[in-house]
Amino acid sequence: MIELRLRELRKINQLTQDEVSAHLKIARVTYSRYESGEHEMTYESLAALADLYAVSIDCLLGRSSPEIFSKMEISMVDKFRVLDDRGKQSVAAVIEHEYGCLRSRKGIKKQTT
Repeated sequence: MIELRLRELRKINQLTQDEVSAHLKIARVTYSRYESGEHEMTYESLAALADLYAVSIDCLLGRSSPEIFSKMEISMVDKFRVLDDRGKQSVAAVIEHEYGCLRSRKGIKKQTT
């Protein structure tokens, strides 16, 4: 299970095995073996991967399935949080407009919140 989650998170975040192994300060072949299930991870690598992907260790182990966010999504949320109320309202208006356009193109019914 962890092998699939590692590959999924790496691809969502558009990282190569070389980039992830460099972040972990391990050889690429070692990381490749993590993804193939041929090698067991150290706690340090597990914690570093959880930090890299902004997920819990439980998520990496397949014990929970929270939303998995890309680096871009995390960056956008971080930036949104520091905006004042006017800025947040502007961003929300753009998102609602774009979502409305998407619903129109795909024939999606309006969500009630």
